[in-house]
Amino acid sequence: METQLQSCYFTKKGPSLITLFGYATKSIPGLEINGLGKYGRSIKEKIVFVTRTRQLQIPLKRFVLNVELSDDLGDLESSSVKWLEYPLLLHYWYLAGLLPISKLDNCLAIGSLTPSGEVNEPITSSVVHLCDENNLHLIASRPVESPNGVIDGKDLFGSLTELEFKS
Repeated sequence: METQLQSCYFTKKGPSLITLFGYATKSIPGLEINGLGKYGRSIKEKIVFVTRTRQLQIPLKRFVLNVELSDDLGDLESSSVKWLEYPLLLHYWYLAGLLPISKLDNCLAIGSLTPSGEVNEPITSSVVHLCDENNLHLIASRPVESPNGVIDGKDLFGSLTELEFKS
């Protein structure tokens, strides 16, 4: 199984669209996050911790998540990389078959994640505008006006586990 999901990286000029893509294979089980350098391991461990504390049954597969950052974004900064934690969790749980959604290819998610499962989403008008420009559905936990529609993050995770969403 493979899929992609859109997110954004905040620069001085505003949010820049980036693509997260990944796949699951029958190989040595585990989770791999590529494209974030030194930040990837920390995010991976946080995702594994949040998954384990909720006692979710992940299939014994190899999950590879990749972040495609363009060179014009400059050096990675932790203040911007943290907003990829929630989309990477969403992506991982989707590939594991845990979320009730048929595809993520035309969706955008953004947010940070704490080890206790608290999600903070920095949804601004510029993020909504980015969704509009690229014909993407926004995944958000609070009511937001978006021309392409909003997928409720609370509903998406509601049947699975309790994550606390903050605005």
